Amino acid sequence: MLQILIVCTGNTCRSPMAEVLLRDKIQKSNVTDQIAVASAGIAVWSEGKASQGAQTVMEGRGIDMVSHRSRRLSLEDIVAADLLLTMTASHKEAVLSIMPEAQHKVFTLAEFAGEHRDISDPYGGNRAIYEACAVEIERSLEKSWSRIVELAGKINSVEKNDE
Repeated sequence: MLQILIVCTGNTCRSPMAEVLLRDKIQKSNVTDQIAVASAGIAVWSEGKASQGAQTVMEGRGIDMVSHRSRRLSLEDIVAADLLLTMTASHKEAVLSIMPEAQHKVFTLAEFAGEHRDISDPYGGNRAIYEACAVEIERSLEKSWSRIVELAGKINSVEKNDE
């Protein structure tokens, strides 16, 4: 099973929105047995809920984030993940500072989608700012979807051969 980890700063806005949006896409595509997704933050000091702005824009898409709890990125998370998608280049650098040998599996979300930009942080912003961030994430996930499915196929093929 392809294990995807999405990383941002506090794991309260961008990465949890990306996690639930990707999980929704996985469920709608009937590939829950092939792809798993989680999220974490590089600067999480205590377990917290998703920001109200993130919850509101996801509710508008019919996605519930009430149960989300932020968690800090660990070395074990990086080792366990097959693909790490970060929201910014600085998040990518932070992941690689923990485990430089993970370079082959760490990308910014936009980079994985074939673009060169960061996903803007909506923290503290109004609903329109959160909505713009969600749209940005959705667009990058859509552009990345075929690569994700292809990677899942390769991972699942290797796992079957190992059995």
